[in-house]
Amino acid sequence: MAGFRVGYIALSSKASSIDGGKGMGTAAYEKMLKVQDTIAICVSRLSQMAALGALEAGRDWVLEQVRSLEVGRKVILEAMEPLEEIIGGNGAMYVMGKLPNGVDDQDFASSLVEKYGVAVIPGSFCGYPGWIRVCYSNLPPDDCKLAAARLKEGILKLTSTF
Repeated sequence: MAGFRVGYIALSSKASSIDGGKGMGTAAYEKMLKVQDTIAICVSRLSQMAALGALEAGRDWVLEQVRSLEVGRKVILEAMEPLEEIIGGNGAMYVMGKLPNGVDDQDFASSLVEKYGVAVIPGSFCGYPGWIRVCYSNLPPDDCKLAAARLKEGILKLTSTF
């Protein structure tokens, strides 16, 4: 459940000589309890219910949702081809693109919104100054295609003017 920061842990209680016969899960659980008191909040009830719904829907539903991201991933990667380097898109729902030297990522991101109606995250917000971060998971495939076309147009025109 990316973005919602919801997860769970499944531990084995089988004993092992590695952990003194306690069971790897038991040993891990005891270590987690040491930091548990520093985690004073949890995710919202709504996010917990959504996570439960995803678990109850089963793996086939989850895999279908993941497959639905492929169209967006493909068109966003194609839109970013004019950039000199692209990373990501294999395990996450976003990709990072390196802007030409001297291009301020925050100014570039602002210009993309103002002139092309495409929102990206400046890389400096993620520890990558001079890059942009583009998410492809929040739009239906047809809308993502439209956004990718605008993104590519913006990249081509804006990188030539900065």
